[in-house]
Amino acid sequence: MFQRPLLLLIYTLVIIVISSLITTTYFHYFVLNQGSEQQALIAISDDEVNNSPIKDDNTIVEIFSYGCHYCAINEENIDKLEARMPAGTKLIRLHLNNTQSNGLASFAPLFATLTVMGIEPQYRESAYNAVIKEKIDLSNPQNRDSWLAENGIDLAAYNAASQTPQVAELLSYMTTVSDHYKINATPTFIINKKWLALQDRDFPEFADHLLSLLQHDKPLEQ
Repeated sequence: MFQRPLLLLIYTLVIIVISSLITTTYFHYFVLNQGSEQQALIAISDDEVNNSPIKDDNTIVEIFSYGCHYCAINEENIDKLEARMPAGTKLIRLHLNNTQSNGLASFAPLFATLTVMGIEPQYRESAYNAVIKEKIDLSNPQNRDSWLAENGIDLAAYNAASQTPQVAELLSYMTTVSDHYKINATPTFIINKKWLALQDRDFPEFADHLLSLLQHDKPLEQ
């Protein structure tokens, strides 16, 4: 009598366990190994620090992309990091950008426009899902407009905002920051203008590492 529900329950639990193992393996193999293939921490020269385009001091700047799976799975961890940051410091999220706005940078105009509209954080997860899970190219105007409509974002307001000097300035700023620090992987973290960090350990240890760089100007040993 109870055999079928029991088998179903066991099957469901097995699927959950397998999915968790796959996610963990994927994260360790692809995300953490990303840091081992490149230098995981770079100290920026004094000249480059002095000429940094970053406007704010005492900051951790995350360079991310809506097309970056690693960025998407770390959203909750980054929120927790931000909550731990001491008074007088702040976390800034900037979308990767380049002069061609191609590759992972192709979604920068969407980020910039939503940011100027003041609504980017509440639609970030939906943008990640559309690009990464649903394979929708949000750099394509037709796809973008459909996504805007599905999310209840006024198309006329979006189009008006996209043409403002504020959006152009933000896009230019993100390009300048990305170029100055030669960002070629996301997520990349710029700490106090002087450190460039790729994730080389799990959260929350990686958050501890970033906060040590921010507060004490030195990395944590692994």
